[in-house]
Amino acid sequence: MDLIEIRPEQLYVGMLLRYTLRDEAGKVLLIKGQRIEAQGQLDAFKSRKNIFVELDANEEGVRAMMSGISALDQAGAPIKDFSKYLNVRKITPQEEKNAGTLVQRWGDVESKLGGLLASIDTAEDFESRIDAIDQTIASLLSQDETAGQFLLFNRSITHFGGYSVLHSLLCACLSHSLARVFVLSEAHRRSLVCAALTMNVSMRNLQDQLALQKSEPTVHQRRDIEQHAQASRALLIKAGVRDALWLDVVAMHHDNLDEASDFNSWLPAQRLSKILQTTDRYSAAMSPRKSRSGRTARDSVRTVVLKAGSTKHDEVGSALVKLLGLCPPGTYVKLSNGETAVVVQRGIKPAEPLVASVFNKSDAPIAEPRLREMAREGLTIASTLVATSVRVNLNLESMLRMIPRTAN
Repeated sequence: MDLIEIRPEQLYVGMLLRYTLRDEAGKVLLIKGQRIEAQGQLDAFKSRKNIFVELDANEEGVRAMMSGISALDQAGAPIKDFSKYLNVRKITPQEEKNAGTLVQRWGDVESKLGGLLASIDTAEDFESRIDAIDQTIASLLSQDETAGQFLLFNRSITHFGGYSVLHSLLCACLSHSLARVFVLSEAHRRSLVCAALTMNVSMRNLQDQLALQKSEPTVHQRRDIEQHAQASRALLIKAGVRDALWLDVVAMHHDNLDEASDFNSWLPAQRLSKILQTTDRYSAAMSPRKSRSGRTARDSVRTVVLKAGSTKHDEVGSALVKLLGLCPPGTYVKLSNGETAVVVQRGIKPAEPLVASVFNKSDAPIAEPRLREMAREGLTIASTLVATSVRVNLNLESMLRMIPRTAN
């Protein structure tokens, strides 16, 4: 990734960013599409020694190139020295990998995805840039899969804002993990994850609006919801996506599939669509809206494991529960001893996760969350909780340090 420095005087209060602001290490300061809201925020940016944006992200890159050519000409320097006159900071892959904590790096992925989806009409190399996000996701999950699940689930069930991008990112991560369970080829895994990242690109703004809307969707909103799968496919084709399987899965991710036949006999597009449908339905059920609370983890399981009127357990839904347990990392439970806890990691048994108590039996906050090994301590889950009913601000960095490291 190449970063080009911009002049601080170009920034002003009220400015709607056409590019993502970054520091020297490439860490996101403010993402594209957001507004510089206050003088204090602007002063903080201007106090930095350097502010950068991605070289290929905006017209600043063209201006920088022209400025570099002019400076090169004025100095009478040979063309081979052009880079000396272009104020570009190159971020190496290793620097990108090591830049920031896991919380910061997952936040960076979310910001990159949001900026790219918002600029799909104008973004160059859209497919390759979604590919790059897929590879970053794969790298982060290979380092600590549980940490990724904890962060994304906890944010998804406790935040109303930025729903569309966060939901797509969570579905992509769950799809990546299920690809291993169903032994998908690398090509099919890639198509599935990219489809998850982009399935709702045509209704990104609408999804964010609906998450904050207290009333039911209007007739026009329902129409856009019903048409979004095909509309997203059309946008992706226009943006240059040529992966036919990726496009088919996006178009089919809300289709009614013939679930009477053997899942293993389905065509690739059908199998991948079923996996995406399952992660989509499961994570959406837990996410809160202004118009309703999110469902508990246990209720969300029922939406994907056993359909109403059926006695057959859903194969993909069952695989998802086996992967995550009955309560995914980052969700909240009430323990049999009266304490309220956040799930830290899946246990050996689906109903016995490793948890950290955050409220005691009197519902008073615990200063330092306390790890509970349920099986060893003879504890059970009394109930699963709606996250918005748990008034706690977790220190995410501290919570991640509590997760035992295991090989993925």
